[in-house]
Amino acid sequence: MNTEAQIIDLMTRIRALESHTAQVVADLTDLRAEMRQDVAALNDELAGLRRHMDEHFTSIRSELLHRFRVIQGEVIA
Repeated sequence: MNTEAQIIDLMTRIRALESHTAQVVADLTDLRAEMRQDVAALNDELAGLRRHMDEHFTSIRSELLHRFRVIQGEVIA
């Protein structure tokens, strides 16, 4: 293979590599955007879970305090 053919072959391979590299960069950009959306959705879900658990905890705490006062009243009486 002569030098000119080798250079042409290398140039062709470099162009293909550049094209594939550009595609990988585009794929990574898309993946990053999807991950950001997923993390944002997960944060929303966690915030909802925190609110739900806080409401549940408050309800249980109130019920326990009520029961404690009833028991305390029975012991005193």
